[in-house]
Amino acid sequence: MYSFLRSKINASLFVSAVYFIIWSVLVIFFPSIINSVIVEKGNTPIIFWDFMSLITFVLGIGLMIAASNPYRHWPIIVLVTLFHIAMIAGFIFGYKIGFFNDLYLQFIVMNHIIWLVPNGMVLYLVYRRNFDTDDMLIDTFSNDEYPLSLFDTTKGENLGELNETSPLMLVFLRHFGCPFCKDSLLELAAHRADLESKGIKIVLVYMVNKKTAEFYLNTYGLNDLAQVSDPEEIFYKSFKLKRGNFLQLFGARVWVRWVELAFTKKLFNTKPEGNISQMPGIFLIEDGVVIKQFVHKSVADAPDYAQFLD
Repeated sequence: MYSFLRSKINASLFVSAVYFIIWSVLVIFFPSIINSVIVEKGNTPIIFWDFMSLITFVLGIGLMIAASNPYRHWPIIVLVTLFHIAMIAGFIFGYKIGFFNDLYLQFIVMNHIIWLVPNGMVLYLVYRRNFDTDDMLIDTFSNDEYPLSLFDTTKGENLGELNETSPLMLVFLRHFGCPFCKDSLLELAAHRADLESKGIKIVLVYMVNKKTAEFYLNTYGLNDLAQVSDPEEIFYKSFKLKRGNFLQLFGARVWVRWVELAFTKKLFNTKPEGNISQMPGIFLIEDGVVIKQFVHKSVADAPDYAQFLD
């Protein structure tokens, strides 16, 4: 199914890339085409079209790269789509002030409007693919098939054996560059003593290697905690933690809390270390059974560590 969809996506991007490259080359090397049709009857100089052709050529090359792996190079498709939208908006504004006339409508339709449809479909399929993949991974790596005993800490301690001696609080983190992750670590550091006094062993789970995590955890005095490095996110999926959708990652509530953290705690976005769309979660496990949990509905949700003390 995915191979079929990917072939269609690749073909769509390749066709649009070829179109833009050919169009820009024709305008650059055969300016009489544009000159006779638009420049002489319109109001814009030929240098405007030279500039547009250079931008279009770069976009064509970008789409050619995106066609090789659209799921990896989707930001290129987003930028091209935004450029199309900007050009359409610019035409509407220019038409109202008399800079453009009806002759430019054909150019806007052929070079921008019609490409919004395939680009939008590609972005939607890329967007949906992540969630469909999550469902497959969750089915594959469910708790029944992948119990705690299959996972070890970075020090070689088996989680199943650790859980036989004490309750475990598994803290699945977002990427370390996330301000919400940083705030969560600050709160965890503040409640750590109380949690450990109750006999709870805290285990941090992250998506990077131990050396990278050590750099960040030292900042919060948490590097001595038990840790699980899970770059493939298998452990995340075993607890049904999915990638976030658009609202969970970029909704209004996220922006409001991001501003709040920036002003009150000086926490900002930095270089992403891990999957930026992966959702976090906290699970308290006793005798192999989850007895309490906090699963984020939004990345802006603030876990209440005090609830795990009851």
